[in-house]
Amino acid sequence: ATPRCSARQLVREALERYGLNPEDFGQFVLCDVVGRPAAAGGAWQGEHLREVGDCERPLLLQELWKPKAGWSRRFEIRRRQELGDSGD
Repeated sequence: ATPRCSARQLVREALERYGLNPEDFGQFVLCDVVGRPAAAGGAWQGEHLREVGDCERPLLLQELWKPKAGWSRRFEIRRRQELGDSGD
């Protein structure tokens, strides 16, 4: 993955890497999730989730925008239907 890769390309690559059909990429979406660790060393908890557009460049986004101190960002792949998006 490079800063020039689109979200669509990254989803396809991830599906292929995990043994899923990369042609099913339309059923999935890359999400930009900002969160922080729970108190007392608990698991990381996302506080804000944003669907990344298919043509956006997530690694460039990561380079240009950093969360405030104490917060972190990660990218997650989710099924479109989980987000209530019909894909139309």
